[in-house]
Amino acid sequence: MYPILNLRYHKMDLHWYFRALEEVIIRVLFSTFSIKASRMESMTGVWVGELQILGDQKLAAIGIRVSQWIAYHGLALNVNTDLAPFQMIVPCGIRDRHVGSIKGLLGDHLLSKQSGTHYIDDSELLDITHKSLVKEFSEVFQVELQYDAISNSELSEGEPSTLVTGK
Repeated sequence: MYPILNLRYHKMDLHWYFRALEEVIIRVLFSTFSIKASRMESMTGVWVGELQILGDQKLAAIGIRVSQWIAYHGLALNVNTDLAPFQMIVPCGIRDRHVGSIKGLLGDHLLSKQSGTHYIDDSELLDITHKSLVKEFSEVFQVELQYDAISNSELSEGEPSTLVTGK
């Protein structure tokens, strides 16, 4: 999620903005997937630490750029990410923590809440996460987001699948 946000309409405080983006992710994980996540003191991002075998896992990274109080870039939430490449690097310079994903945490528990028996594939998991991110972002930042559909021809030209504008 890469929002472009004028912080003059919210708070002109970068620490507040980082914590607000973390809050969006924490809410998504809990409300949609019943995953209890939290912040870690002096580390930006969102973490889960309930798995004793793997230790603390970072599920989301946040990076922003701000110019004249307009914030760019945003967050990366690992939904169904292939985590193998992270074993070859030191992600975010943090040596004693692991990188995790929603799919990795849920494992075989990826069942639809509606039917209780329908397996959720990667595409559906991304859609569910996307909708939840937009919902929670709207609530945390007190904005109303409107969607404009993008045609398949626009998709083939490299355009994003959803255009979101705030009011």
